[in-house]
Amino acid sequence: MSEHSVDTFELWDRDSDGLVSVQDITDGIRALGLEVDTDAVERLVAAADTNGDFLVSKAEFDAALVTGRLEVTDADAAFRVFDTNGDGRISVEELESLIRHVGAGLIDVPAADLLAAADRDADGYLSPAEFRALLDELAR
Repeated sequence: MSEHSVDTFELWDRDSDGLVSVQDITDGIRALGLEVDTDAVERLVAAADTNGDFLVSKAEFDAALVTGRLEVTDADAAFRVFDTNGDGRISVEELESLIRHVGAGLIDVPAADLLAAADRDADGYLSPAEFRALLDELAR
């Protein structure tokens, strides 16, 4: 999809302290002017946190991806966070806003192209399964 590999951890580590917190993620989403499902974000962080500090280090993040601990829980929680209007699907506008504010400089593919590549049923939106597949592709 892109010539450049996206470091998903860097998308979330908004303050560049080497740790991802619930606050990092909620701040990023709120910076978009969007509402945040804090419970979903907390589950996202808890899925990867192995030492109980409620922060995710790069090592914990990578380990969670390798072991698959984030595979379903992470994608489902992320979907709920980015489905800002709660309609059960991700629109190109929601994807554009996410890329512009959270993935700025890290994702160089237009949202419409990402959506088209991941939209298997060609309905113009990403379902939870399509969104999960897109996250998997971006993480490569």
